[in-house]
Amino acid sequence: MNRSSIALGVFLGCALLSGGASAASLANAEQQRRSDLVLQIVEKWGAHVEGAYSRPAEAWGDDMVPLLMKAPLDSLQRAANARTFEDMNEALLAKAAPVPTMPRAGLSTPLVTGGGNTRAVKRDDATNALGDADQDLVYVPVTPCRVLDTRLAGGRIAAEGTRGFDIAAATDYTAQGGAATNCNVGNVGAIGSVVINFTAVNPSIAGFVTAYEAGGTRPLAATVNYVAGDIRGNLAIVPLDNDSAGDDISVYSFGETHLVGDIVGYFIAPQATAMECTATTASQNVAANAIFNFPIPACPVSYSVTGAGCRTPGFNEATFAINGLYWNNGAVDTYCAGQNTTAGVITVQGAAQCCRVPGR
Repeated sequence: MNRSSIALGVFLGCALLSGGASAASLANAEQQRRSDLVLQIVEKWGAHVEGAYSRPAEAWGDDMVPLLMKAPLDSLQRAANARTFEDMNEALLAKAAPVPTMPRAGLSTPLVTGGGNTRAVKRDDATNALGDADQDLVYVPVTPCRVLDTRLAGGRIAAEGTRGFDIAAATDYTAQGGAATNCNVGNVGAIGSVVINFTAVNPSIAGFVTAYEAGGTRPLAATVNYVAGDIRGNLAIVPLDNDSAGDDISVYSFGETHLVGDIVGYFIAPQATAMECTATTASQNVAANAIFNFPIPACPVSYSVTGAGCRTPGFNEATFAINGLYWNNGAVDTYCAGQNTTAGVITVQGAAQCCRVPGR
């Protein structure tokens, strides 16, 4: 990378920020420190950008210098100290809003965000307790992973422009500035919706971006609202276009801006899975002609009883009043109750089958 050209860019960035200030003001210690940090960052990572994203290092540096010169000084210092390219980016995006909490895996009621509010989507009362494979989607969280970064690929989204991005079928995301992996998303099949934290970086004017299904009608709702020069993030659930081999989502921006996107999860159709079952057991020695009455232990947490029964090792040794299951004030309980019909000691054994549907 040509150090002199970058240094010139840093100098011009300082001049623009100072509004034509004198050479004396440019020598201010804080401004000098900012310039040194910017130069350090672009020199340190220029070769990486050129190798990983096939973007000339000098072009990347020219684009990044104005952005870096506006970053908070503490963010610049953390970025300069970062040991990985990902950590450097995270340091520069420190102003972005924190990622809201998403549902745990397996919940079919997603949270929808927008305009600073978070609400739960109301379930249809007709939904079956075990879910509806035709209607319900299962939320699957993933480790946050970058799927797009226009600072590294594609450049700024033009004012009143729309750009498409591939999410579900990518083997890696370097072509759109993201990770060199599939983020544990690109190989899972037909995804219904994705959960992405979008961050607008240094917009030219106040405005908004809207992310929506590729090929669909752009909604009126904004995904991220921003002001000029802002770094502003927001979480969004975006449906995907699964009918084409091209882009999955489209992003519209009112003003010219860079955009960063980190995926944190997705919604996908449930898969039929085998039931998981276990058993609880109990036994009791019963004296000759004596009555027995003992419970079979309850099922473990998250399991439901699907059957139960009682027996004796020998044939016709007892009469049973309760043989495994009985209705007890609105609930099914597991019990063994009856009488030893022999002149000797017998052993009564009880067992309950406990199962659950693991889901996807």
